[in-house]
Amino acid sequence: MENVLAAIDSYYSLSKESKSLILDKLEPFSLKKGEVLLEELRYGEYLFFIEKGAVKNHYIDGNGDKKVVWFGFEGDISFSLNAYINMHYFHETTQLLEDSLFYRIKIKYMRSLYEKHCDLANWGRCFMEYNFTRTIKEMDEYKSRPTKDVYLDLINNNSNIRNRVPLKDIASYLGVSPVTISRLRKELGLNTKI
Repeated sequence: MENVLAAIDSYYSLSKESKSLILDKLEPFSLKKGEVLLEELRYGEYLFFIEKGAVKNHYIDGNGDKKVVWFGFEGDISFSLNAYINMHYFHETTQLLEDSLFYRIKIKYMRSLYEKHCDLANWGRCFMEYNFTRTIKEMDEYKSRPTKDVYLDLINNNSNIRNRVPLKDIASYLGVSPVTISRLRKELGLNTKI
């Protein structure tokens, strides 16, 4: 449960008592590579703390193409934005890149904690602020910078993406073709097997 604790601690410092309110309700949950954790247009009622493994979030665009928008690894939390903040227009699917172990907790239960405990409410606020800020930063950076620079930042700053994510998913995430990524890798003298 080491990665779950790291995930909890990364957003806001909780008292031991408040942290135990989360830990006591966590349920282990595992899936195999290729299976779907959160399905598009389905209400995802859990937060999933990734203890071991890797996932990707994607949606299908108007042309029927899969567009990857997020990768999650150990210490990350996967969740349905629709369920977490009661919005019903995000149509993302979360699929496993590897066999994975999660600890899950009901979003409804977390909301009840936010109402009763100030430090847990602050944890929830910081959790959403972090995810919102990260998303906006990525969108701004990727629009204004050359693909080569963004790709290098992506693989140099996250060894999980470099070593555990297929090139086609990296290409989709960056909004380019797999051929473009292969050309970049060749130009940069990088191994092309992933």
